[in-house]
Amino acid sequence: MPNWCTTSYALTGEPKEVDSLYRMMYSLEKRHAPLVPNGFGKRWLGCLVSALGENPMEHECRGQWSNLRKDGDGVIHFDTEHAWSRPEEVEVLIARHFPSLSVFFLEEELGMDVFQTNDAEGRFFPQRIIIDDEKRGMEYFTECEALARLSVLAGKPISSWEEAVAFTDAHNDREDEASGEGHIWLHRAKLC
Repeated sequence: MPNWCTTSYALTGEPKEVDSLYRMMYSLEKRHAPLVPNGFGKRWLGCLVSALGENPMEHECRGQWSNLRKDGDGVIHFDTEHAWSRPEEVEVLIARHFPSLSVFFLEEELGMDVFQTNDAEGRFFPQRIIIDDEKRGMEYFTECEALARLSVLAGKPISSWEEAVAFTDAHNDREDEASGEGHIWLHRAKLC
């Protein structure tokens, strides 16, 4: 059984190509049955690969997309759930068929310590830190927001990543001694 990787996407480019890809994905979602029989349904990435004129059995498309939308700026957004890692082969096929498109992503599979983005400017994915708190749940933050949240939890200012790591290490050491506060894990997005 694979670990499931969640990836959020934002695709920009020539309006004609953006519209064409969006219409293709939207029409696949609206079909009565999947374009290609599979275990994921109409949003299987293999259906998109097939609609692009490729054989899904020749590409890794072990997952599906969801939350398809196009915003007022002409940007396509959607999420994927894919076995182990983001569906890079599908990204390559999209780029081959729609060469003007730029593909931005935020990929997360924390079981394999994967949290990364190629959105260096933070235009679509400004979140750079995940605070995974046993008591409060998991939340996504910009680095500034994460430091502010950790400052509240620590009861003192935390102004750098190093201080954040030191705080959570000390906090988790106390938790290991049964403080009852719950563990806190930090994940910082890698830029790729």
